[in-house]
Amino acid sequence: MTGLSLLSGKRLTEAAFKRRAFLGAASAGAAAVVLPSALLAQSNYPSKAVTMIVPNPPGGNTDILARIFSVPLAKALGQPVVVENRAGAGGVIGMTAAARAVADGHTLGLGNLSDLVVSRYAQSNVPYDPAKDFVAVSTLAKVSIVVTALPAFPAKSFQEFLALAKANPGKYKCGTAGNGTMGHLCLEALQAAAGVDIAHIPYRGGAPALNDLLGGHIDLLIDGSALSQVKAGKLKALAVTAERIPVLPNVPTIAESGVPGFSFGNYWGLLMPIGSPEAAVTRINAEIKRLLEQPEIRQQLENSGFAPLASTPAEYGQALQRSYEHIGQIVKKAKITFD
Repeated sequence: MTGLSLLSGKRLTEAAFKRRAFLGAASAGAAAVVLPSALLAQSNYPSKAVTMIVPNPPGGNTDILARIFSVPLAKALGQPVVVENRAGAGGVIGMTAAARAVADGHTLGLGNLSDLVVSRYAQSNVPYDPAKDFVAVSTLAKVSIVVTALPAFPAKSFQEFLALAKANPGKYKCGTAGNGTMGHLCLEALQAAAGVDIAHIPYRGGAPALNDLLGGHIDLLIDGSALSQVKAGKLKALAVTAERIPVLPNVPTIAESGVPGFSFGNYWGLLMPIGSPEAAVTRINAEIKRLLEQPEIRQQLENSGFAPLASTPAEYGQALQRSYEHIGQIVKKAKITFD
């Protein structure tokens, strides 16, 4: 994906981005995974505290993941792992700080598809290019987005909801955390795949959208913020958008509920600024893989609605490229604007 090269006011075209295909992340990662163990053993990495930049406020999914991994990762590395929340501009402020950090392996950026992919469509001057300014290190976790409604909502299942939506175009209102968020993109993909017309109601975050759903002002919500309310019985989950999740084992996927092949989720991963030592990439990747195999870590993830997701650095870089292409197709087809 030398140095801290940043975009200078011009946005990459989609074609140019595709040509790069996250080659920086993938090639650097591929080199890292074959680094001889003898060379790794000679490294004194890490020689000081490691900073994990979270480009979102405390309390959200990205922050929860950072807290789950920071303590055991610090223990494994023998150095503190300091979580630093740098929220703002849809994750761009935090990821920019991660891209501009000294490339000595002691700064990690923890990003998801919104921060790394959607932001490039949503904002015209994103000052980092994932293909040039980062080295992919490892994925951490993935999540299905939950489609929720009030218990009194007339549809008892997602299939029933689809029948109602087809019979009543534009009647039902679905809230999301905002224009251009993963929930919004999921809704657009769903409408295209299922042939339904559902009114999109964007909010400034998941919390106000959830409050309006609980207050009966909207019919549905596509967002991860409702999970605790579902477990408390205040909302019902009609479907999940990708794979079934352990905390809601009886809630079917959209693909199982009348839209075959549909899958739309989110995933998180760690990156380092380009030029970071290969030994550091290899060490962090190996430690994350070991942590993801620990039952207590897996349980913490599942309790929070996540599924563990390990990868090599190259696999993570390649996944980001595929996601960029997929989301780009949704944006173009739905003619989504982000102003």
